[in-house]
Amino acid sequence: MNMSPSTGGPYGGSDDPCILGLTNGTYPNGTLGQGNWMPFGVYMPTASEKAPCQTANDPWAQSAYYGHWTTYFILAALFVVSISNGIKRLHSLNRIMGFPSVVRFHPKISAFFRTTSYPQSRFWGGAIPPLGPSFLLFGFLLFSTLVCFLRRPYYRPPNYGSSPLGLRSEWVATAMVPWMYAAASKRNFLEYFSGISWPRLMTFHKWSPWICLYMSIVHTWAMIIRANRQEPWWYTIQTNEIYWNGFPPLAALVWLCVMSLGPIRKRFYETFYVFHMLSAAVFLIWMYIHLADKLKSWQYMHAATVLWGAAILWRTLAYAFDHGWFRRIPRASFETLPSSAIRIRIPMPTNRTWSAGSYVYLRFLSIKPWESHPFTISSIIASTDVDEDSDRAKLSQLHEMVFIIRPHGGLTARLGSLAASAPSSLHACLVDGPYGGFMDSLRACDMVLLLAGGTGMTTIVPIAQAFTRSTADPGITCCQTCQVHWVMRESEAAEWFKDQLAEIGAIEMYVTGQSEFKVVGPVSPTKENPEGVVEERTPSLDPGFKHGRPNLHQIVHKAAEQYFGRIGVMVCGPTSMLLDARNAVAEVEAGILKTDKAIRCSEIEFYEESFNI
Repeated sequence: MNMSPSTGGPYGGSDDPCILGLTNGTYPNGTLGQGNWMPFGVYMPTASEKAPCQTANDPWAQSAYYGHWTTYFILAALFVVSISNGIKRLHSLNRIMGFPSVVRFHPKISAFFRTTSYPQSRFWGGAIPPLGPSFLLFGFLLFSTLVCFLRRPYYRPPNYGSSPLGLRSEWVATAMVPWMYAAASKRNFLEYFSGISWPRLMTFHKWSPWICLYMSIVHTWAMIIRANRQEPWWYTIQTNEIYWNGFPPLAALVWLCVMSLGPIRKRFYETFYVFHMLSAAVFLIWMYIHLADKLKSWQYMHAATVLWGAAILWRTLAYAFDHGWFRRIPRASFETLPSSAIRIRIPMPTNRTWSAGSYVYLRFLSIKPWESHPFTISSIIASTDVDEDSDRAKLSQLHEMVFIIRPHGGLTARLGSLAASAPSSLHACLVDGPYGGFMDSLRACDMVLLLAGGTGMTTIVPIAQAFTRSTADPGITCCQTCQVHWVMRESEAAEWFKDQLAEIGAIEMYVTGQSEFKVVGPVSPTKENPEGVVEERTPSLDPGFKHGRPNLHQIVHKAAEQYFGRIGVMVCGPTSMLLDARNAVAEVEAGILKTDKAIRCSEIEFYEESFNI
């Protein structure tokens, strides 16, 4: 679209079909248009005058394909990730069963993608996703920006139709909505078909709405500029409902994005979920109103509604089925533990199973029943063979979910109070899950390195127990060596898992509390003491303790230099610990890629369980 009139052409002496909009109703040859002038003096073309301008400049009637492009982009990325995960899972299964893999990734290729995926910055307390998800998010951000801004024009002349820039950004944002809702639920088809774990999906669920918000703001701003060129904004907002009814969903989206920021979500965790769900419903309802099914735009809202509703229904039915249609409600008991912790025990029916490292959401019916909190199961299913009634009764007692938590605020503080004041009382609770678990992947590793910080040991202990009880036999596990490192503030924390630690055997434990030991040697790493720890003994437990924080970088590199085959590094702990271990594994991946002779392992994989899902 030319911004200056031409002296010759089929449109009153111009080649530009939009010329009347640029000259406010007068052709270059002096002929007036057949339309009329609006109350504020801006020319309104006829349909026959408007059609050529629309056709030549990204017509409104064909703008829906920007939403199609967005959908194709997301589907393509999902397809690639799904195929990749499928190949990895099949190869892991073949390793466990002792079968050769017909299709697999070469270790160098795996090392390349892990090197570019694992690293994570400490900026903003580690809130920025690892490099892999960040690349995908940035790729989509770049795609959406180019889709909107690469093609011109951004605006049409007044009264010649909506801003092309506003339409493009609108369709990109609208097409994102079903995917944001699909990734929101704990039970969803994306995890089932793609093999992407829910915590990883949550990374995209947390950050993709910001791209949607960016597109929504571009859409809003472009449409305001377009409207203001035709008539005063105050007049538009009073007379055109499609303008004012776009602000409620925009406000809901802003609320969803801002309130989901880590520090804010943590501060208002007790009420976050309720308001988050309400805001999501408000956003969806107002999107229906705002879109008004123009160009069949409701199809995206229908998809979001069906996916979200199906996930909620799936979870509700699973809830009901697992609890005997709410006729069989488990009851939890609490007990206090050393180092300001409590233990929760919940006897479960023998048909309720879970894998090592899984977590559930607990909802206590008599203690803030509107809240549901995630807790990792620190116990594994009893492996006792059942032949007699007495054995069956014993197994029933052993078949319980055990949780170790440190009370902080809100619900956990209330649980700690009850454990201290009424340890013999039982409390009805609903158990949602299990979710997660890493055993299928870890069993395919020749060596497993388990790292825990504080109560993160609740994830590591059952995994270590499972490997202790199994052997490196085909069909069970490839793991021949399992190392466990646990960092704690106080040595009394070892009492939490006293029986389980005795079963596991060798374990490295590090105490960071300054009052725990008398320092008898250097704490900082030295040539003679490269790990920067001082070994001490405690009379209550057999394992030795080391004082100070372990050098995770050195631990990971030492394992890579000592063991052959595939190594799996599993970490559960505070953010700083996850970052240290993740970046150490990324360095080893780079060494594998460069064929570093000091590194013996052919592959090393990283798995993590974060405190903040």
